[in-house]
Amino acid sequence: MRSTKENIISVSKQLFHEFGIANTRLQQIADAAEISVGNLVYHYKNKDAIVEAVYNNLFTELTAILSQYAFNYELHGFDRLFSAMYRFYDANKLAFNNQWEIHRNYTQIQQEWLTTSNKITLQIKKRLEYCAANDLINDESGKTNFDTLSQSISLVMHNWMPQQCLRGKVHTELLYKRALWGIILPLLTQKGKTALESKIG
Repeated sequence: MRSTKENIISVSKQLFHEFGIANTRLQQIADAAEISVGNLVYHYKNKDAIVEAVYNNLFTELTAILSQYAFNYELHGFDRLFSAMYRFYDANKLAFNNQWEIHRNYTQIQQEWLTTSNKITLQIKKRLEYCAANDLINDESGKTNFDTLSQSISLVMHNWMPQQCLRGKVHTELLYKRALWGIILPLLTQKGKTALESKIG
């Protein structure tokens, strides 16, 4: 059974996604959590405190994803990371439909978001470099710009789902992963293709 705080976080995520942070009132959150406003402010003194708690929860989830795949540099590690990130965004759509609100009004959260995003990009870059060093990815004469490549993958990873939602398009894990693998697959060596097929089919 969820604690009152966990319940507040859960319903706040849903409301922030549906109505946006700016348009969500404490009374709505209390009603959705089936508690009084007095009980709500006992746990979180105001809406800003709830927003901070919601995003701290998101950062905890992202940190867990990063930790899980931090040392898995093989190609199939990309596939697992892509799946984990799809599930994260599918469960936390508020993370992208409140981006400008966070950017304008919650500087500390925005900075933490950028820091976490940069960590993800760096992890992708390290995996690409490992794959190139092990002849899984073509890197003729060391000319591949892994900074640019990792940033491209990161951009698709974070922005594919909101773009699909904005255009009223279907978003599934398979389509998400296809968009990401579409960047990497043309770079694979024969050894890389064989290694990948043996792991994910």
